[in-house]
Amino acid sequence: MQHSSDKDQEIGIIDIACLDHKRLRPTLVSTIGSHCEVWRSNKRYEITSEGEDEVVYTEFVIKRPFTDYSESEAKLLARHYRQLKDTLDEIIPDALFVITKINGRPSLLVLATAINIWFNIANQQNEEETMKLLCANPKARIQLARFVRAAQAWRISDNPRMIDLFGIDNLIMDTNRGIRFLDSFFVYFFEDTFHLIDGSDEDSELKDKVELSVKRLLYLEHLLAIVKEHCENQR
Repeated sequence: MQHSSDKDQEIGIIDIACLDHKRLRPTLVSTIGSHCEVWRSNKRYEITSEGEDEVVYTEFVIKRPFTDYSESEAKLLARHYRQLKDTLDEIIPDALFVITKINGRPSLLVLATAINIWFNIANQQNEEETMKLLCANPKARIQLARFVRAAQAWRISDNPRMIDLFGIDNLIMDTNRGIRFLDSFFVYFFEDTFHLIDGSDEDSELKDKVELSVKRLLYLEHLLAIVKEHCENQR
């Protein structure tokens, strides 16, 4: 993930109707995504545990899209995200899709649980290190197998779709050694969108993204096929 070089930047320069900018004081952590920039903040809670007061901080990210979305578009994106969450459970961070106004225009904002990235799982150049991590973390191996089975099923469903593995750090291992999928906007590539609306030209940019996603899914299938033997040889 690319981090902002200016740690003092604040989201307050953008008017988001539903956020208290002064209280949140988020930090910009990424601007290189295809669909949004990402800010990180936290909320402080005071709780009582076993008769003692305790301060707890909840870390979260604010995803502001580069373009405005209508209410119907926001509902569609949220529905696709819920499909991911329903199928993949803890692999998908909890997220809230908020229809609000950004700079006075109706748009969409995503608030999601912050995930601390440890390792990029879908990068084939990391194969040797990935196998070591999966051997050392059996739960992550089970999660990755579940992710791959779901992605395969979506590709051959009645409404074929390819999960987005193009984005940088979309599929990662977090610092708790769990597998996480971090994309929020347009999480699928649908087969019926591979051409432009008029049907006359192929969308080459979309085609490249889909081809790379397919290539990375095939790599993950290969990885799961060889990692079991690799782990047994390490014993």
